[in-house]
Amino acid sequence: MAAGFLCLSVAFTSKADVTLADKGQSKYRIVVPAAAIPSERYAAEELQRYLEKISGAKLPIVTDAEKPTAREILLGDNTHLAKLRTKVDFAGLGSDGFVLREDGNRLIIAGGRPRGTLNGVYTLLEEKLGVRWFTPQLETVPSLARVKLPRLDETKIPALENRDVFWSEVMHNPDFAARHRVNGQHYGLTEKHGGAFTVYHPFVHSFDGLVPPELCKEHPEYLPLIKGERKSGYVQRCLSNPDVLRISIERVRQWIKEHPEATIISVSQNDTINNCQCDQCKAVDAAEGSPCGSLLKFVNAVAVAIEKDHPKVRIDTLAYQYTRKPPKTIRPHRNVIIRLCSIECCFSHPLETCTEEKNRRFREDIVAWGPVAPLLYVWDYTTDFGHYQQPFPNFDALQSNVRFFVKHGVKSLFEQGNYSGGGAGELETLRAYVLAKLLWNPDADVQKHINEFVNAYYGKAAPKFLAYLDTIHRPVREQGKHIHIFDRPTSAYLSEEVLNTGEKMLDEAEQLAENDEVRFRVQVARLPVWYVKIAANRLEGDAKTDLTKRFVVIARKAGISNISEGQTLDDWAKKRGVE
Repeated sequence: MAAGFLCLSVAFTSKADVTLADKGQSKYRIVVPAAAIPSERYAAEELQRYLEKISGAKLPIVTDAEKPTAREILLGDNTHLAKLRTKVDFAGLGSDGFVLREDGNRLIIAGGRPRGTLNGVYTLLEEKLGVRWFTPQLETVPSLARVKLPRLDETKIPALENRDVFWSEVMHNPDFAARHRVNGQHYGLTEKHGGAFTVYHPFVHSFDGLVPPELCKEHPEYLPLIKGERKSGYVQRCLSNPDVLRISIERVRQWIKEHPEATIISVSQNDTINNCQCDQCKAVDAAEGSPCGSLLKFVNAVAVAIEKDHPKVRIDTLAYQYTRKPPKTIRPHRNVIIRLCSIECCFSHPLETCTEEKNRRFREDIVAWGPVAPLLYVWDYTTDFGHYQQPFPNFDALQSNVRFFVKHGVKSLFEQGNYSGGGAGELETLRAYVLAKLLWNPDADVQKHINEFVNAYYGKAAPKFLAYLDTIHRPVREQGKHIHIFDRPTSAYLSEEVLNTGEKMLDEAEQLAENDEVRFRVQVARLPVWYVKIAANRLEGDAKTDLTKRFVVIARKAGISNISEGQTLDDWAKKRGVE
């Protein structure tokens, strides 16, 4: 079984191809069910729109209430499809799977609801007809006098049921997100896109919401006992306290009532350590060999209480930092999601083979969780959160890591990057594109996708940009340098030699750019090199000030809002005397 898709995917050709359009004309029409859902109607519109762009022929869209004709593209589960010899197991396709198939002169694109048929249309356009959506502003559509398809018989069900690229590049354009078949809740996906796979409330780190700090002032026993004292502030809660459990269950019920659209409720630790060390909590954790013991016992109790009245709602919790190691005997209840987090790891080398001790321990934990957590999700990291603009040479590990997660039973992958209001994190456009491709198909040809993107995005400057990309990856490839998500600009893999060589490549790339738009894209790609030179104090006096001014001008033009997860570009500039 391939990692990329859960079902066999086969494509073959015969002597007879399906010709959808020829010389701007077509004998085909697009047929949707009379009771089509919004995403199926939108699938027909997208298919019509792009076939016209490709061929000049605008295929009519009709419903299956009309009589069948000899040449049709059948979308979804409609009555014309039911009359054919081919049978589609819609229940087995889930919410995102689909078939691409021909039956005589009819082309079938039929998927599970709500997103399967739309995913099938985008797969046909991209993989069979060569359409590319590189950024929300840049797409390439081939112009073909004759649009021919081979005889098709493919069934595709993505290995990951939830695919979430948490980068600004994807988050602010739902049409672009849908075309890349990502289905997280942060894209603004509407009914026409098939909506999001899951809707969380709230989105992780929920203990302050479950048992508010103001309530803890009245009841300090709800707070964690640490070194003999109940600690306030941003801390966890005493999870063995029965009132904490009762209040949390009531709050979860309230959240479900207030947010009926939510399919997942987060019952998860705050983003800190500060967990309870009272005798009751310690006893559970000691018996289970992990502080996850008291957490999962508590989460399970909430999940059991909620399940009867809300059987379709899942309870999500984090296996994060001090709770990452699974308990010895306590198992997640059937409606509990374990979201494993890789925050400590090295990301320059594959998680499965990296020699760093932190990666070894993470491997042990995911291997241990896999057999006991049927709903295993992963929160992964793909940028430097302390320095969004700093080079983060992780492209070599992206595919290996996605495959590693799928191999160990992960159902949902959340790839966190620069999610700030403004985009243009370090190589954001390219990285978001590659991640989207991998979450849809972990076996994707990554180098092909990188080459296609770079050639379309950088034009004549592409070879020099690729040389730059190779340059910043040399320390991790050739010297085994490790990278982490809070590395500083003084890190060893950002040597003077690497920066100077990289800047030389980008100098030449800028000179080769064929127009101002491409030239500006190269200038944005230069920001990471400039950022390190400024932040690591590798320049002094007027040279540093001048480069900072140039950096800020281009960064603002690019719409960059944040330098790090906690600092805006404007504040960063002011600290360096630049308005």
